[in-house]
Amino acid sequence: MKIKILIVVQNISKAQEHEWYVEYINREKFDIQFLLINCKGTFMDQFLVSRKVPVFHMSYKSKSELPGLTFRIFQLLRSEKFDIIHTHLFEATLAGLTAARLAGIKKRIYTRHHSDYHHVYFPSAVKYDKYNNFLATDIVAISRNVQHILIDKENAPESKVHLVHHGIDLTDYRPGAVDNRRILDLKNKYGLTGNGPFIGAISRFTAWKGVQYIVPAFKDILKEYPGAILILANANGDYKSEILDLLKEVNSENVRLIQFENDIAALYKTFDCFVHVPIDISSEAFGQTYLEALASEIPSVFTISGIAAEFIWDKVNAIVVPYKNSNAVKDAVLFVLSNRDSLSGMVQAGYDEVAARFDIHIKIDKLEQLYS
Repeated sequence: MKIKILIVVQNISKAQEHEWYVEYINREKFDIQFLLINCKGTFMDQFLVSRKVPVFHMSYKSKSELPGLTFRIFQLLRSEKFDIIHTHLFEATLAGLTAARLAGIKKRIYTRHHSDYHHVYFPSAVKYDKYNNFLATDIVAISRNVQHILIDKENAPESKVHLVHHGIDLTDYRPGAVDNRRILDLKNKYGLTGNGPFIGAISRFTAWKGVQYIVPAFKDILKEYPGAILILANANGDYKSEILDLLKEVNSENVRLIQFENDIAALYKTFDCFVHVPIDISSEAFGQTYLEALASEIPSVFTISGIAAEFIWDKVNAIVVPYKNSNAVKDAVLFVLSNRDSLSGMVQAGYDEVAARFDIHIKIDKLEQLYS
């Protein structure tokens, strides 16, 4: 008999991690079904339907509706008789684990997707993290950074915490996987004309992502490369007004703001240099963009945060810069742009590290073991 699992997620339009999960989990052994909260009609919803994965939908607008959401999940768990619940993201976990405990679900798993965010910005919310840790029978830590926070800062029992890195499907990123037509289509779509160079960042506009240090660096880069274009993708977030203020000092013809792009693998291929500079070592819980950029074989400039602390080394597989330092970002990008022909070894080392450590099948194997 198959093990029946309910996956609960919230507020996600598209997530390759979940798509790859559906593609590679052993569906002969596991009957996976999804509860999508505030995701009706999204790319993710359509993907699940196309793969014949049963999908339930619920909506949730504010904290005042959390008890009602919890009760509806409880009813679903009781009526459908799931063996395991596996939740993702904060409110989905809070409501899902509470409902699962009340419904008598014996295996209650959640994946911790944030690091010390509550500790730094919302200390009053740490008690809810600890509550989730208490309710869960198993916690998936996506990096050693998250593992450390769970065990050392929140006193989660070490026996509950399982280190399972995010993965990447290398069939989407292997050399030659992205054909030139897809790349050209995106260049036309976003007006990436001329010789560039094209400098990319894929970071939500929130203070700890460090985009505010990329923009001043780019302003100085324009002095040497007047035709350069800065591409800021995932250009939304609570720090957007501050970023837009900084961009007022840059000619709008040299900037592209992208709210959402579905073909992310092709977008990376439009970049001559990629930049991701979170403001400290623990801001990122993981940082999937580190993997994507290196798997795309794009010379990259990074600060060390989240998963980068486990496998990024300066001038070995990327250029590493200090935190909160626009001048260092500028110098690093200029170094990449002026030495592109000699960085093939560094680029290859980045791809090889990702392939060795983060192939999606490694993650799927660990989750299947956890479910079993």
